[in-house]
Amino acid sequence: MADFVIREWRLEPNDGDQAPPHIHHAGEEAFVCITGDLEVLIGGARRRVPPGNFVIVPRETAHTFASHSGAHVLAVMSPEIADLIDGLHAPLSDAERAALWERCRSSVL
Repeated sequence: MADFVIREWRLEPNDGDQAPPHIHHAGEEAFVCITGDLEVLIGGARRRVPPGNFVIVPRETAHTFASHSGAHVLAVMSPEIADLIDGLHAPLSDAERAALWERCRSSVL
């Protein structure tokens, strides 16, 4: 990945996944656990990511992430994945949301 964006996330405790399972068709993503409880679903396997460790999600791989007790995480991603995340936090119609996923070369499962 030649160009990348680093985002700092403080994940609140959540009983389920923090995002719907999805695929990025053109970019990789990595999660670095600074503190707390981070779990990443990659393909069909859930992996615990202890503090001080990281996991890389290859392009074209279904994934999501969870934190049941909260976590401080660094997310490393391509600029278009960052654009997708930013866009998903804006108020969008269903059609606008679908167009965003497509424009950012990603798919929700």
